[in-house]
Amino acid sequence: MPAGQTAAHTALVTIPIKLAYAAAVAALLVLLVAFGTRAIAAAPQPPQYPTPPIGRPPVVPPPATTGPQAPPAIVTPVPDELVRYEQEQRDFQRAVERYEDRRREYRRNVFLASAAVAIAAIAGGAALWASFDALSLGFIAGGFATLLYGVLQAGSDLDEISPALIFVVALAGFALVLGAGYRWLASSPPKR
Repeated sequence: MPAGQTAAHTALVTIPIKLAYAAAVAALLVLLVAFGTRAIAAAPQPPQYPTPPIGRPPVVPPPATTGPQAPPAIVTPVPDELVRYEQEQRDFQRAVERYEDRRREYRRNVFLASAAVAIAAIAGGAALWASFDALSLGFIAGGFATLLYGVLQAGSDLDEISPALIFVVALAGFALVLGAGYRWLASSPPKR
């Protein structure tokens, strides 16, 4: 077997291994951020819905019917139970508002942490490109996926985060991806 075919064969075997390694690094980076943020600060739990009052049958029996079926018994709550339930409803609404505030804060913090890790991973991947191309590709892809995770988990709460901050994070990520792409494309030999 000529030497040129051996090098080509080695390259064909090495490329999928490098791509699999890069994909594993990328996936593990996202998982590290996703589970790390939950380990550091647990997501807030929604409040428990209050149980409605158990009514009791009316004191006056329902009117008799002429058919084989009796009308269903009407259950009416006692006024004290109704007042307690209405108070529980108001308390529940306040608890929901507190929960939504805590959830917004938690999602904002996860977004900021994942954006910082993503930017650092992309910058690290760009810096490592000349030495460790598979690791570098994994960091760059993982950084992009981590940023995507941060945006998706924040969901509708991104409206609560400052638009200027989101713009700065997006601009930094864009600049790093462009820089990494330029470095990668500039370092590859030209095709003939």
